[in-house]
Amino acid sequence: MDTGSNIKKDKALGEILVEKNIISRSHLDLALKRQKQEKGKYLGQILFEMGIPQDKINKALDIFNKRKPIGQILVDMAVISEKQLEEALDKQKQLRKKGGRKPLGMLLVEMGYTTYHDYLNALSKHLNIPIISIKEFSASSSLQKAVGEKYAEQNKIVVLEDSSAKIKLAMAEPSAYIMDELQRILSTSKSVEFYLASPIEIESALKKSYDPFSLSGYR
Repeated sequence: MDTGSNIKKDKALGEILVEKNIISRSHLDLALKRQKQEKGKYLGQILFEMGIPQDKINKALDIFNKRKPIGQILVDMAVISEKQLEEALDKQKQLRKKGGRKPLGMLLVEMGYTTYHDYLNALSKHLNIPIISIKEFSASSSLQKAVGEKYAEQNKIVVLEDSSAKIKLAMAEPSAYIMDELQRILSTSKSVEFYLASPIEIESALKKSYDPFSLSGYR
């Protein structure tokens, strides 16, 4: 086991990113200053807004175990209490024993402890993915082919942009597993940027692309 990695797990995310030469000390100082001014934002969110590659931030969050659980994020946001979190975790555990699976955030919504809006905000912080509105966006068949049209439909993904430098994806149900899978498939010579959108908007954008009776479907 790499003891050096274990030591680094105790360090703050910013310090790890400086050590790995992903950001400079001046970048970190600026980000920390912004974090004090923009209450409620996590460092990873601010660094992404400053132009630091999302995949490098997320890789550091996972490798060094710095990704905060979504339940704890909702507690930090003062949306739920520790007791409500414990109840939801216990219910999730009981579901797993019966062979069922449900994301903790959605379980909390169903239990009436939080709203979908707050859950979306917490998921954004948890995965370090900005929330985006694609209400007026129509999925393009040519763009969807970048990830595979069937795969995109199954996993509720809309390709927003596909250039020689980067590909931008909006997702309704992101997970660390799917994001990692897409990174491996797509990040050959371009960066992959993930965005979080509401399931209703994702479904609407996909319908416009696949519905033969939708004028916007003809592209």
